[in-house]
Amino acid sequence: MAPSELWRLLKSHGIRPRRSLGQHFLASSRYLARIAELGELGPEDAVLEVGAGTGLLTVRLAARAGVVVAVEVDPRLAELLQQAVQDQPRVRVIQADVLRLDLPTLFPAGFRRKVVANLPYGIASPLLVRLLEEVSDLKRLVVTVQEEVARRLVARPATAEYGLLTVLVRFHADARLALRVPPSAFVPPPKVSSAVVVLTPRPRPEGVDYGLFRALAKAAFGQRRKQLQRAWAGLAAPEDLREAARRAGVDLRRRGETLTVDEFAAVARSVQALRSARG
Repeated sequence: MAPSELWRLLKSHGIRPRRSLGQHFLASSRYLARIAELGELGPEDAVLEVGAGTGLLTVRLAARAGVVVAVEVDPRLAELLQQAVQDQPRVRVIQADVLRLDLPTLFPAGFRRKVVANLPYGIASPLLVRLLEEVSDLKRLVVTVQEEVARRLVARPATAEYGLLTVLVRFHADARLALRVPPSAFVPPPKVSSAVVVLTPRPRPEGVDYGLFRALAKAAFGQRRKQLQRAWAGLAAPEDLREAARRAGVDLRRRGETLTVDEFAAVARSVQALRSARG
């Protein structure tokens, strides 16, 4: 569908995109097709699409997947979406704020779990973290986000983009930037460029308490300019912190943005081991 056609469709239903909901609809057939391909979908897959909007991506996903669960917060668009997929028995439309839903229950039993979506800009980061934290056995996530967010997801340590989002996401999954999407591909065009990121979940590091890992990462990036020995003060007894860092091979004079995900995990594992040893 050409952008002009999408504009006419929205206008015919009295729908004006809402900035407050980050409504920028991907209209380019080229990019929609590529995103659907990146999902590597088959009949055994249940795919979650958040911010399904007008259904242009939804119908492409339904042609490949066993089940599509399409979530849309805007009731006007949910009605339009329902019309677009009325002859698609594999599609289930849910009109709701996805952040208020129990995410694991959105995926029907008996299917592999995947996510393919052009995420609303305002909820992309918290939703990605929640999906990876709460939904077990996710096989693949293909998400369109602001290019700034994409750079953070694939960032390396000691760079400006590397931060808490990077570390929390990469604890659960490998990330690669697969595709850049220009503003002209959307209706209306956003003021920023977008990118498609592919996330491949992997087993969690063994022996690492995720709550402790998250606390260490949050403290480190909450005080980026502080050395770790100060940023982590209060998370463990000073002697435990020094010993855990020694075991993990981490110099506490470093700053958090220089640590890899594996180094954060190693410190968390060592702190946990020391606590367990003391009962």
